Amino acid sequence: MDSVEQPLVHIDRRGSAVDEAVAFYERVYSSRDISIGRAAAEGFSWRYRLVGDDAVTVGTSSVAARRWGTIEPGDDYVLAWASAPGIRLDTASSDPVEMQPGVPVMYPAGRAFAFDAVPTAQHVIRFDRAFLESVAAARQGDLPAPLQFARQADPGALQRLKAVVSGAAGALLDPTTARDRRAALDTAVAEAVVLAFDAVPVPPSRLLDGGPATMRTAQEWMVANARRPITITDVSEAAGVAVRSLQASFRRHTGASPMHFLRQVRLHRVRAELAAADASTTTVAQVALGWGVGHLGRFSGTYAATFGEPPSATLRRRPGG
Repeated sequence: MDSVEQPLVHIDRRGSAVDEAVAFYERVYSSRDISIGRAAAEGFSWRYRLVGDDAVTVGTSSVAARRWGTIEPGDDYVLAWASAPGIRLDTASSDPVEMQPGVPVMYPAGRAFAFDAVPTAQHVIRFDRAFLESVAAARQGDLPAPLQFARQADPGALQRLKAVVSGAAGALLDPTTARDRRAALDTAVAEAVVLAFDAVPVPPSRLLDGGPATMRTAQEWMVANARRPITITDVSEAAGVAVRSLQASFRRHTGASPMHFLRQVRLHRVRAELAAADASTTTVAQVALGWGVGHLGRFSGTYAATFGEPPSATLRRRPGG
């Protein structure tokens, strides 16, 4: 793997001072205009808890007062649901979202938005952008790209999502959960979100300069040829640039190498095929070798580190089960 495991995120803050709460939530929401109004009858208090890794964090926020302001999601995609009515999202738009108790919604992605909330608790799952985009891309058979979500989730898939979140929440909120177990739950929740909200990659409307355009060409070529044995020289020739220039472009814009991108494409394609396959007629080796994997032992270790389970476990699991 090209990356180093990041330390676990674990935040648990609470208090009874309004100024302290405002300062804290402005940092959390990357905002400068959080306001907190009249406290609930029992007095003012607040608590914010967040636990997770570099892919997924799960948290709960409760404020015993009305609050309003602006949220900047940054590079995250956020799933949220409320414990009671009274939270409105995107209030400055012509079509704000009224959160219903226990019904997950997606925050507006890629932009700041206004909110207004009565005293109640809100639960959130924050997904690292690159992680959720890679999961969605594997489902669509496309390149990772910014995601577009359905405003309302499919009812059947939403029930599945709620069941997956309910089953995973305890372990994801537990800082002692083993990393491999956490990674498997991260992927299960992400896949359920992608399915429930029909998350589809939306290619950028335009590319900003020659570097990203070259990188996109290389990515598209690798996706189209992922089943073939590919070298970095093959990729650079397809993109029409020198090897060093291509590597520099990938490092600058993704922080990884072209061959790391290819390995990730193959990993997610293998996972999608294993998840849909019949274990009585398919083997992990058949699928992996079909996607250009050259070293099965090394592949199995990388697969388990990425998805939190060995490829054989994905194959044995019934599709949709």
